[in-house]
Amino acid sequence: MSVDEKHRLPVANAAEVRRAFLRLFAADKGRAVQVLVLYTLAAGFSVSVPILLGRVVDGIGAGWSIGRINLVCGLIVACVAVQFVLSRLGRRAGYRFGERAAARLREGVVGRVLGLPLDRVEQAGRGDLGTRTASDVNTVADLLRDSGPTMATAFIEVLVLYVATFVVDPLLGLCALVTLPPLLLAARRYWRRSSGAFLAQRAAMSEAAETLTASGAGARTVSALAMQEERRETGYARAETMRERFLRVLHLQVEFFLLLLWINRLQLVIVVAAAGLWYFQDGLSLGTAVAAITVAVRIANPTNAVMVQLNEFQQGSAALARIEGVNLITPEPREAVPDGTDLRLDAVTFGYGEGPDVLHGLSLHPKAGERLVVVGPSGAGKSTIARLLAGIDRPRTGTATMGGVPVCDIGVEELRRHVVLVTQEHYVFTATLRDNLILAAPDASDALLEDALRRVDAGWALAEGLDTMLGDEHRKLSTAEAQQIALARVVVADPGIVILDEATAGIDPASAGNVEVALAAALAGRTVIAIAHQLQAASSADRIAVVEDGRIAEEGTHAELLAADGVYAGLWHAWRGE
Repeated sequence: MSVDEKHRLPVANAAEVRRAFLRLFAADKGRAVQVLVLYTLAAGFSVSVPILLGRVVDGIGAGWSIGRINLVCGLIVACVAVQFVLSRLGRRAGYRFGERAAARLREGVVGRVLGLPLDRVEQAGRGDLGTRTASDVNTVADLLRDSGPTMATAFIEVLVLYVATFVVDPLLGLCALVTLPPLLLAARRYWRRSSGAFLAQRAAMSEAAETLTASGAGARTVSALAMQEERRETGYARAETMRERFLRVLHLQVEFFLLLLWINRLQLVIVVAAAGLWYFQDGLSLGTAVAAITVAVRIANPTNAVMVQLNEFQQGSAALARIEGVNLITPEPREAVPDGTDLRLDAVTFGYGEGPDVLHGLSLHPKAGERLVVVGPSGAGKSTIARLLAGIDRPRTGTATMGGVPVCDIGVEELRRHVVLVTQEHYVFTATLRDNLILAAPDASDALLEDALRRVDAGWALAEGLDTMLGDEHRKLSTAEAQQIALARVVVADPGIVILDEATAGIDPASAGNVEVALAAALAGRTVIAIAHQLQAASSADRIAVVEDGRIAEEGTHAELLAADGVYAGLWHAWRGE
């Protein structure tokens, strides 16, 4: 299912993209100027070669001595050598500039994404955000690191070569300029037509990625509801759209580069014809004709390079427009300061997007230091309660507060010092076990990390050591092991309130009980709200809240609810197979 248009992340316009590029250059303008100077000098020495060659040709005709000819030829060799050194230095400086700019871009993107409201991110879909933070960033990074310096080199060389044609002979310089207007018009036309095509192509990539991600993440649901054929057709439709938009880009490229080829050939024909005609009419020397023709021949390569890199620049601009679009999202002001950590829901009504209400006037008040377990049938609204308490969503009516202020108005950093939400979806970074754990507390000691692992029954981690590299290319973790890492982070973070939304769902039932017991001991003294399907967590809770159809159906201890023989008792007996 595609993301609704109104929920898509915005895309920056051309002016905003230009400002973004200027910011990237301004952040390291010293090195940018260094790159331009080195490339300009390299182009100057490169262009001097055909001019000197023309002098040699004329010199031979004028009867130069061998020594003088050798001297000029030596200058040609020296110019080639200096041009090579300057080009290498320019390439090195350009690569460093590009790497630094790409690093700043990546850091900025991560910072902006982390500051986005979570509900806004979820509405946009994983595919769109994933492609913006991965493939789009990589595309811009490639532009800054490789394509950008290459384009700058070629562009400077083209300018210097055109100047050189006037130095050789002003009339031949004018002849070389005859094809410049149609070339610029063709480039402008291609730029305007391809800009939207590249954006459409990248949007199609996002849609395809979103479809694949959603189908993969919801594989169990797809299988349970027999939606395989529907998801397959949706995937094929997204792939077909992506193919069509790719072919559109390819068609524009073929059309443009074919025209470019003819313009280059026409320019060379004009210069050769004019030089030959004037030479035979004694309007210029043979050396001048040779120099002009050599320069005209050389103009084609950097011109083609500029136009080819123009294609890469279009790709990079489209990617940067999508990245900068994240900046256009107005952040929610979250500056409220709570007076204490009293967390509660009062008469809350909530629904997702424009859908129907999921919760209906629900009230829940976890007590300080209490272990409260929320149970109920699938779809009753249990996870929604966790999201409201964690400040991810804002209720339609009623209030979700901590310390007397709305949870969604409390700054995220302030809120996370007191409230931590752990779901069944966990991310393990490609780094050491230690690095994955200290995300929760950068100053944590190894002893504290090992104690946290011990408390969540992660014996495998203690056996392998904190220096063990985790990740698909190193120590690949099972779902249960990844969840244990997530739970250990909670212990290390040491918040006052912990919300566990099916936090042990991926752990096999035989081990889940041990982890629940270990985690309960680790979180002793804290307020714990546990959303549970596996009811072994409920039997040891201080209080159980049973949710049915978006309302609290009953509350009490395990024994009290069994004795009441209500909703909870039915769930318990069904879970036990009685």
